[in-house]
Amino acid sequence: MKKKRRGWIVTLIVLAAVVVAATVLLNGSRGVQYAEATATMGDITTYFSFSGSIDVNSSLTVTAPADATVSEVYVRANSVVPKNARLMRLSDGSVIKTDIAGEVTALDVVPDGAVKAGDMLAEIMDLSTMKATFQVDEFDISAVEIGKTALITLDGTGATFEGPITSLNKRATQSGDLSYYTATIDLSGVTLPAEALPGMQITVKVLNKQAQNVVLLEMDAVSFTAYNVPYVMIRDGKETKTVDIQVGINDGANVEITSGLRNGDTVLYVPSSTDYFENMMAARRETLSSGAK
Repeated sequence: MKKKRRGWIVTLIVLAAVVVAATVLLNGSRGVQYAEATATMGDITTYFSFSGSIDVNSSLTVTAPADATVSEVYVRANSVVPKNARLMRLSDGSVIKTDIAGEVTALDVVPDGAVKAGDMLAEIMDLSTMKATFQVDEFDISAVEIGKTALITLDGTGATFEGPITSLNKRATQSGDLSYYTATIDLSGVTLPAEALPGMQITVKVLNKQAQNVVLLEMDAVSFTAYNVPYVMIRDGKETKTVDIQVGINDGANVEITSGLRNGDTVLYVPSSTDYFENMMAARRETLSSGAK
């Protein structure tokens, strides 16, 4: 019975969606299905957004000085070693040491294993002094100021942290028709998420503009004339009329209204077919959830 009931519910929802869509498309002179949005007071902030990665400031790749056999290995992978610590001894009597302190992030040898000159034996990374680097194109270079705080997000986990921009390499690299510059954030002294590791991809946001205690409106509710003049629709009795507005910054979801609307004003707009579909699917999920109880 529940399966049959759900089938009827889905059918009714689909039919309702078709009827609503047909109403919007065919109503014409008989009226349009409007949605409402209300202007509110709030703060709005915009950011420059860049892509980059995490790396270490100091690392060491240890290679074999000559053909030999590994006699002894004194460390284990992922162990932390001090500067000048012994890593291994070769059959020719040479003892391989590390020139930096850090973690043994790679260990490619075993006792009695043969190595050739130039083979990588181990890698040491100082994970206590990492950095974040990101690419800035020539159009957004004004966003990079030494000392300016940046918000960093690990793309893989969503964890965020902040750090100051510490340097900008002014030697550009070319990609197509654009020049790119590498900016660096020294993460020494910054509390990092436990999962932050070298090589992880990041998104870096740098403050662009902000406005506080201003009138805000959903961007979907703002329309533009053929001359790119912004306006909104409001109810005037049983009719609707347009009101010219002026806009400031937007964050992709809301826009600052600098004139033409006040806090609490309600405007009308025609929602997109995507909005109708999402609303219908939300209603469907709610109805099915209620039917399953």
